[in-house]
Amino acid sequence: MKLKFLIILIICMGLPNITNAQEIIRPLITGLPEANDTGNIYYKDTTNSLDKYLETWLYDDGTTYFKITFIKKEHSLISNRTVNVFRDELVCEYLLKVNDITIYDTYGANSNATESIANHILGSLILEENKVNLFYSEPPLNGGCERYASGKLELEYENNPFMTAPQLQWTRINDVTYGDTIDCTDGTQKDTSDFKIPANMTLIKQ
Repeated sequence: MKLKFLIILIICMGLPNITNAQEIIRPLITGLPEANDTGNIYYKDTTNSLDKYLETWLYDDGTTYFKITFIKKEHSLISNRTVNVFRDELVCEYLLKVNDITIYDTYGANSNATESIANHILGSLILEENKVNLFYSEPPLNGGCERYASGKLELEYENNPFMTAPQLQWTRINDVTYGDTIDCTDGTQKDTSDFKIPANMTLIKQ
């Protein structure tokens, strides 16, 4: 009986190692899976390239107030077809006010930033040492089921001895389908109104 228990214990202890051995870990910067890949592939931020974007950034021009907090979500599933692909990525929470009127607020008790696409801005495509590209959209307004428009967000990190704090250059590029219309599965129309967050900003790290 003791021998049987010992065998079961050894097998159970070995299972995590077997599972991990089936996962291929690659640096996040290497990009996309190769044609002959199989099993699980994890694009890990081995160089901590995403860390410089973390924490809270602020833009305030007296009319538009925008605060955003980036979080690194590790081992996020992005594809589960022929190959299970995981990656580390940036997700976020944010607050947008225009003339002191709140447009978006994803902070607080209902925060769901770690649910990946929940707050509509996420990704981890490293373009250069201090530049990353994210998927971009915004929450629907006026009762729309979801936004139809989307785009790409380029974040460029800047820091030098002459700055009082690091800066983040925020540049959004809308997709060519921006403004097109299409219905949701329930028959209601998707929100096709213009994005509310400015397309170009300089944010200061808080």
